[in-house]
Amino acid sequence: MSNIWHDDLCEYYGVDRETALKLGTRSSGRKPDLPGSKTCKPISGMTFEDIWELRDRTDIESVFQFYVDQGAWSTFRQCVRHKDLSQFHLANLVPVLNASEPRNGFHICEYGCGVAPFLNTFVTFLSPETRNVRLSITDIADCEHFLFAEWRLKKKILNRSLDIDLDIKPVIPSSLPTYSDKLDVVLIFEVLEHVPSPILTIKNIYNQLNERGFILENFIKHSEEDINDDGPDLVSAARERDAYYSFLIENFDLTGGEPLSQNQNGTRIWRKK
Repeated sequence: MSNIWHDDLCEYYGVDRETALKLGTRSSGRKPDLPGSKTCKPISGMTFEDIWELRDRTDIESVFQFYVDQGAWSTFRQCVRHKDLSQFHLANLVPVLNASEPRNGFHICEYGCGVAPFLNTFVTFLSPETRNVRLSITDIADCEHFLFAEWRLKKKILNRSLDIDLDIKPVIPSSLPTYSDKLDVVLIFEVLEHVPSPILTIKNIYNQLNERGFILENFIKHSEEDINDDGPDLVSAARERDAYYSFLIENFDLTGGEPLSQNQNGTRIWRKK
C-alpha cells in the first residue's frame, strides 16, 4: 500500500507525488508553501512552531484551535509518516478482529484519527460482500486533517461499493464524543500526548466499549525536559500518564505488545475485563 499513499493527497490538494513527499517530510525550521483546499487557506513562510505561537495557547479552546490554524500541515505530515506504519498497525489489528466474537454491526473506531491512516488501509481489504462492520472516526472539529480523512474514507467506501456505515464524531473543547452504538475496537495512536486529559478520554472510551472490547494504543513519552516545554505535546497530558496506565492495568488485560516497563512508547493491545 505504501506505493499509493500519495494518490488521495495529490487529488485533494492538486499537487504531484514529489511535492507531497517534500511537504510531508519532517525537518526542523521548514517554512513551506502549503496549498489550500476547499476547507483551508494556503499557508506560506511559517514553521510548525510559528503556527503554535500565533496565539496564546493557555486554555483548551486555544489548543484545539491550533489544529485548525495549522491548515494542511498535519495532513501532509501524517500521510507521509504513516505511509508504512499503517501496515504495521493493521498487522496488529487483524489478530484482534480474529479473536473477537462476531456481532451484528461490529464497530471499529479510530480515535484522534488525523488522516485516518489505519482505517483508510483497512477498507482497501474489504469487499462489497463484507457485512457487520461499522467505522467511526474522531478528531477535533473543523481541523483540516479530519476533513481530509472524512473525504478520503467516504470516497473509498463509495468507489468500492462497500456496505459500511461511517460515523463522523468531532471533539469540541466542552465535550467528549458519544457513539450511537457500543465500540468493539478503538485505535488511539500518537494522540494522548496532545490530549488535555488522557484520563477523561480513556474513561469515556471505556464506558462506550463493548464487553471484552479492545483498545490498541500508545502514549508517546518524550524526555523529562519536554514536560515543561510549550507545544502540542501538553504538560497536562504528561502529568496524567502514570494514572492513565494505572486505569488500563486495573480495567483491561494486556494481550499484545510489551509492558510499559519494557517499552514506554510501544503499541499495546488491551482487552476489557
